[in-house]
Amino acid sequence: MTAKLHVVEFAQGKVIQNEHEEVRDTYFPLSGMLSLLVVLSDGRMAETSVVGREGLIGARAGLGSQMSLVRVVAQLPVRALRISMKDFREVLASSAVLAELCLKNADVLLDQARITAACNSLHLVEERFCRWLLHTADRAESDQFDLKQELLSQMLGVRRTTITDTAKTLQKKGTITYSRGKMQILNRLALQRHSCECYELLKRTSS
Repeated sequence: MTAKLHVVEFAQGKVIQNEHEEVRDTYFPLSGMLSLLVVLSDGRMAETSVVGREGLIGARAGLGSQMSLVRVVAQLPVRALRISMKDFREVLASSAVLAELCLKNADVLLDQARITAACNSLHLVEERFCRWLLHTADRAESDQFDLKQELLSQMLGVRRTTITDTAKTLQKKGTITYSRGKMQILNRLALQRHSCECYELLKRTSS
């Protein structure tokens, strides 16, 4: 399988896979974060799950489903290993270990989608905002990272003005600083207090 893998890099905001299109490649992230978005017919979208170096993108296609139901976007700059779907299926057919990994990955994404659906329905925007920042910092392995308001509004399914107002509130509390697309977490413990319980729940799904 090693010879069939190629290192690729994606800038923040790059669309890796569009919804309702055939999945042609599988990706194993080495760094960064990929967001899986459900996109509605009117263009609205919301994040259902995220994938870092603990998972892979395209596992369902390897198991038989050829069409993507979600849009996959690089939420942080991503470095990944890519293998064509044709080659991936050939390797998968001869590897029980890899097949089990794909099934586990599918279970993780399903669990994330369930928790995220409940979170979006039951928790305040500020709580969800904090939860998302914590997950992003975990995958960036840093409390400082680039963050575009437009991307974050898509992830949380809210307007950009809501993101602006929420960020200002957290800045007044001394929890973060956010200026010109640069996010810095100043007080991680305070951010966790403002976050909902879903941060810990989602964290356990990917551990």
